[in-house]
Amino acid sequence: MKNLWVSVAILVGLTVAGTVGLMVVGDRGVFEAVYLTVVILTTVGMDSPASDAEKVWALLLMVVGIGTVLYATGQLVSFVVEGHLKQMIGRRKVTERIRKLEKHIIVAGFGRMGQALCATLAYRDKPFVLIESGSQQLRDAEELGYLCIEGNAMHESTLVEAGVDRAGGMVTCLSHDADNVLIVLTARGGRPDLLITARCDEAETESKLRRAGADRVISPAVIGAARASYQLLNPQADDVMELDGYWPDLELARIVLSRFPKLTARPLSQVYELIGQNTIVVAMIKGDGTRLLHPPADTTVHPCDQLVVIGNVGCTKSMVTAFSGAKAA
Repeated sequence: MKNLWVSVAILVGLTVAGTVGLMVVGDRGVFEAVYLTVVILTTVGMDSPASDAEKVWALLLMVVGIGTVLYATGQLVSFVVEGHLKQMIGRRKVTERIRKLEKHIIVAGFGRMGQALCATLAYRDKPFVLIESGSQQLRDAEELGYLCIEGNAMHESTLVEAGVDRAGGMVTCLSHDADNVLIVLTARGGRPDLLITARCDEAETESKLRRAGADRVISPAVIGAARASYQLLNPQADDVMELDGYWPDLELARIVLSRFPKLTARPLSQVYELIGQNTIVVAMIKGDGTRLLHPPADTTVHPCDQLVVIGNVGCTKSMVTAFSGAKAA
């Protein structure tokens, strides 16, 4: 790339020098001088009578210019060919890596949901292949090191290239519901046993996606509204989430105990007495970041800790009430 720019700069310099020279020795106008300089440098030859001084100047331009023009042309051809070769080699490497994948996830679309999903899969070292048609989104994904395929996920050939016959699951998260329906139909036609999750914006699209073959349907608007309402109704609890689908009557919550100054150091067994039997502490996040899965009843609880609990819908509100009324042990 550097050599290409150097040769272009030299060529421009020769053009300027040749133009000035013809204007001086031949008393020609700017346009005519530029024209004759380009004619000489491109080895076409002068098409009009010239004086001896112009001929001498033209000879100098020919001797110096022909080498520069050939060099610049060679650099340009090399730049183009190498660029295509690198792209082809890179594409072939990606194709080979995809062919070796099994039980991977296919992600269709690199919008906000697709970006978050790919980041999570990459963090958890779960292999996946991204299908994206937008050039800018594709470049962004490739810079992150993701395996990408440029194409339309609604085309069966694109899904085959992504290894749909060996995939363990697929998520389609395009911004248009109709596109997601078509992708689900295409994927389900090729893999009746594939686990497919689809994104939808409109409520009436959910039934269409399920009829098309989606195993699960996610509506970001519904999920966002549900979490917002829970957090508004339970302002002292973080990350309250209803477990819809198989457990519509359960909710999962993360309780930050620093918001309950009356809750001093005490064993977890006393916390169980406060929250009742309908709520289970599944994990504890200590103040130093240590995570305990299903902590023992004799574990000491401090205000700097966090509790991850699961229970019936409404358990978070009951737990907040119990903690708010807790007295020192």
